[in-house]
Amino acid sequence: MSLDVLLLTEVDDFETALPTLNSFAPTVRRVPLTAGVDGHRGSADVAIVDARADLEAARSACRRLASDAPSTAVVAMVAPADFPAVDVDWHVDDVLLPAAGADELQARLRLAISRRRSAMDGTLKFGDLLLHPGSFTGSLDGVDLGLTLTEFKLLNFLVQHAGRAFTRTRLMHEVWGYDCNGRVRTVDVHVRRLRAKLGPEHESMVDTVRGVGYMAATPPHPEWVLRGSTLAPLWTSATRPVTDPVAH
Repeated sequence: MSLDVLLLTEVDDFETALPTLNSFAPTVRRVPLTAGVDGHRGSADVAIVDARADLEAARSACRRLASDAPSTAVVAMVAPADFPAVDVDWHVDDVLLPAAGADELQARLRLAISRRRSAMDGTLKFGDLLLHPGSFTGSLDGVDLGLTLTEFKLLNFLVQHAGRAFTRTRLMHEVWGYDCNGRVRTVDVHVRRLRAKLGPEHESMVDTVRGVGYMAATPPHPEWVLRGSTLAPLWTSATRPVTDPVAH
């Protein structure tokens, strides 16, 4: 079975980087890194984002895909020296190095697709809290929380990165959009509303980190529930809390 692949690149000779791609993806739709994602492009199984020439443009493209085409898996291809630069805020399902062989490339792309589809179909469990990305809903102790879309996105982001503190500016970018110029105190308003819906017993799930912003406190640690099995989110670390480097 062939894959429907969307390639975002500014490089003319991309084929030299992944020469085996056409062996199992005979039709690769190619668009610039800065291109928008229309309905046709958003139907791709996987998008490969070429980050070798411009890391920041590639990062923006990955984030845009995650927002505009949430069912499409996103894989970034980076130069070996730039591998450590790919962080959680890229919103990718995997990272590739150039010249990956046919077997490795196909396996990575299929695993990325499986990971993305499982996440969309699954449930994110955080103690007594259940979040359902496919329907943008959440429940606590079996009771629907009645979350707005913005509240869901805020809570979902914090839970997926539980144990890590984020500034209001970073949360504004993640939930309202990277280019959002809104007032960062809007985050405080939505946190208060979230805590009210979580109730006195569970409002501490969204913790205030003085001098930084907010975090989903651990324990518990988040788990994806997929057809009776569980696995940790791809980017979640079980280590001690980490402070986000983005300035206020």
